[in-house]
Amino acid sequence: MTGHGQSSVQHGGLTIDVEIRTVNNRFLKVVSKISEQLSALDTQLESIVREHLKRGSVTVSIRTSQIGTSGASSVNAKSLEDYLMQSKAIADKLGITLEYGIGSILLLPGVLEPSRQLDDESQLAAARLAVQSALQDLQSMRRREGEAMGIQFVTSLDQIDRQIEGIAARAPEVVAEYRTKMESRVRTSLSQLGHEVLEIDLIREVLVYADRCDVSEELTRLTSHLGQFRGAMWDKESQGRRLDFLVQELFRETNTIGSKANDSRITQMVVSIKTIIEQMRELIQNVE
Repeated sequence: MTGHGQSSVQHGGLTIDVEIRTVNNRFLKVVSKISEQLSALDTQLESIVREHLKRGSVTVSIRTSQIGTSGASSVNAKSLEDYLMQSKAIADKLGITLEYGIGSILLLPGVLEPSRQLDDESQLAAARLAVQSALQDLQSMRRREGEAMGIQFVTSLDQIDRQIEGIAARAPEVVAEYRTKMESRVRTSLSQLGHEVLEIDLIREVLVYADRCDVSEELTRLTSHLGQFRGAMWDKESQGRRLDFLVQELFRETNTIGSKANDSRITQMVVSIKTIIEQMRELIQNVE
């Protein structure tokens, strides 16, 4: 399911900002973009995410920044000394006099370093807290979206139920109409030859046709799958893969009904069910 979550925590002189984005994926894939200062968290990140998410492509971005300027940086004396010695050597060689400004010296690469006010484990603990908070924010957003999807699923299932009722009511009429047409055609043809059709032969032909176009088993399985879908949809545990499987089964049974029924009105109802199932299939991709 697509979603977005963010969190920010302050710990000592450090601010840790976390942003998490998710898009659809059948499996769980975690991509991290972590500040070098917290690179040790990278190995722990997937296990933290798995505590909250089961499927989806997840991008976790973690940025750090120092709070204020007081004590935020310290001078690397060795780097500063090296700069000064090399600068003096070049100036002596060229016979020029160097004038130093403290501001320009401090801007040289490596002279100022972030202050290590917090130990690494303390920083990692704060970062883990920020990630978990962002995941909770993400889940809140996904939960709201899931509730809206649930309403849409209920509407779709009710629509399929009505189509199933229509097919069940129409199926016996198809056989009856076939018997009437068959009897009329056969009697007309045989009367021209001076023969009479036997009732037993007519019944046998109708029974063969009725068995060939019988969709009662498919309708029963369709109804069963719809019931299972409703149950899985409100399960406390995420049932995305099960719902995906049930949608495939719904489509398979519906397709079989369409191929067996041999009736234009049933075909129209089958097309309607397939359209609804395709809409459900798209929504399922957003379910964890």
